Amino acid sequence: MSTSPDPRRYLLTEEESDQIFRQEIAPQLLAAGVEQRQPVVVFVSGQPGAGKTRTAMIKRVLDERGGSVVVNSDFYKPYHPEFTRLMAEDDRNAAAYTSLDGRRWMAKAESYLIEHRSDVLIETTMRDPGDFAEPARMFRDAGYRVETAILAVPESLSRLGILQRYEEQRRDKGHGRLTLQSNHDAAYAGVLAAADLIDREKLVDAVAVYRRGNDLLYANELTGEQQWAVTPGTRAAINAERTRPWTDRQAASFTSAIDALAHRLPADLRPELDTIVALAAPNMSISAVRTEPPQHDGDVAPAARYVAAAYPASTRSAVIKAGDQSASPRAGTPTNLGRGPSTQEHDSR
Repeated sequence: MSTSPDPRRYLLTEEESDQIFRQEIAPQLLAAGVEQRQPVVVFVSGQPGAGKTRTAMIKRVLDERGGSVVVNSDFYKPYHPEFTRLMAEDDRNAAAYTSLDGRRWMAKAESYLIEHRSDVLIETTMRDPGDFAEPARMFRDAGYRVETAILAVPESLSRLGILQRYEEQRRDKGHGRLTLQSNHDAAYAGVLAAADLIDREKLVDAVAVYRRGNDLLYANELTGEQQWAVTPGTRAAINAERTRPWTDRQAASFTSAIDALAHRLPADLRPELDTIVALAAPNMSISAVRTEPPQHDGDVAPAARYVAAAYPASTRSAVIKAGDQSASPRAGTPTNLGRGPSTQEHDSR
């Protein structure tokens, strides 16, 4: 992967940044939100390559309330005046060159949406846990219900995902986005650090951990007394999935993806595949379970209203109706997932 470029090389002035935000980003990307009496923000978290952009189900659930907005710094980078040229001339570093402006526009978007009391879905890598903790506190202080969904994905799969995305974009568009190795590694560790903050400081009202494919692994929620409904274990749930032995089918899928990329990637990126294969060795152990892992069927807290409602029906037996503290999380208990206030509960503007 690329060496670190100077992120300030193409940094815009504050005046230029503000003008682009007001005239282009806000009207084009932030106008879909609907003012809510009780707004909700859901942080979808995971290191680069974990698959955060595949979480459209959560947005669909939020949209049932009238309309929500997705916030992601990568959405804003193309508004940088130099972005198109950089992608054509230096696609591996274009994202890094525009990252500071992207993060600045992301902060402006969060403030804008709080002011308009819109429901929000924020995609974050948790590279710096403070970049998650600060906006989480900001939204809560503004009266939002704050939830987070964390993707528990092994390092080998996220690094593979970065290369797959890059190769697919090069094939489709002639250029692609390649995440710096240092950014991936910081986020991989940052997810665990943020999990500790969530459990220790109760930064969110509800937290859920799931694997690729949206299988719910763990969920917890603050009670009316602002205590966790079950013993907090966000880090443990993430680590358990990152180290879980893969099934034969999962191992075969991984091997097939490696073989395909070996013939498509630029020559200088192919050695990265050897590193990824080595990282996957513990998950590829011959002691791996030989059948698909069962769906988690109990012993979780009443889960996040909007995060949990987005899971497929096969996982829903693990979720007690949100807010129903009289119910006990027994295995196999039929559920009626809570989806919060009705779609009519918003203010007209």
